Amino acid sequence: MKKEMNESELFNSVFLLQPSRPILCTTKNDDGTDHIAPFSWINPVSHKPPRVALALMNKPKKQRSLENIERTGEFGVNIPDMSMAEKMVGCSYSTKFGENKFDRSGFTRLPSVIIKAPCIEEGMSSLECKVLNMMDAGDHTLIIADIVYAKYNEDAYSPNLLINTSKFRPIIHVQNFNLEKSQLHIFLSNHSTEIIEVSYPCKEK
Repeated sequence: MKKEMNESELFNSVFLLQPSRPILCTTKNDDGTDHIAPFSWINPVSHKPPRVALALMNKPKKQRSLENIERTGEFGVNIPDMSMAEKMVGCSYSTKFGENKFDRSGFTRLPSVIIKAPCIEEGMSSLECKVLNMMDAGDHTLIIADIVYAKYNEDAYSPNLLINTSKFRPIIHVQNFNLEKSQLHIFLSNHSTEIIEVSYPCKEK
């Protein structure tokens, strides 16, 4: 038996689309430094030409990545492996103490070919994207972007670009819980679920 959602709770209906497959988005800050953040609301929207749609929050506060993309018109999409899950979650935490997220993450910068922001060496694949157009979609801005360059780990994919599950464990995110000093994230693994707890960053002594 299916339960109906009343109009006042329809805003939660988007979560029925879970689980999500997050990516790591790389951009350039206005001071020229590199920025990185994980996002889940991304999908291919065209094959020829190759295009993606990325939705980033603009209310109640505009996300730094969105500000960077609006200013530069470009961004990188990096596909993580489960071995990168803890670092990926850490990239979602704010920089309260003035540090740079990319530097804090420990990921290796991979120079891009067309865009100015770097990609991530550890990623299974990287897409360099140029903005085609943007629209206000509500509390998110929808970004349609052309994929202008791409590279991938040959071991992680078959010749026809299917995931090689013996070499590449895609991150499939189910849910998370905010705790006092950390976040608890639940991911799907091959046969069950996998739980990772990531502490919030603290100021270095």
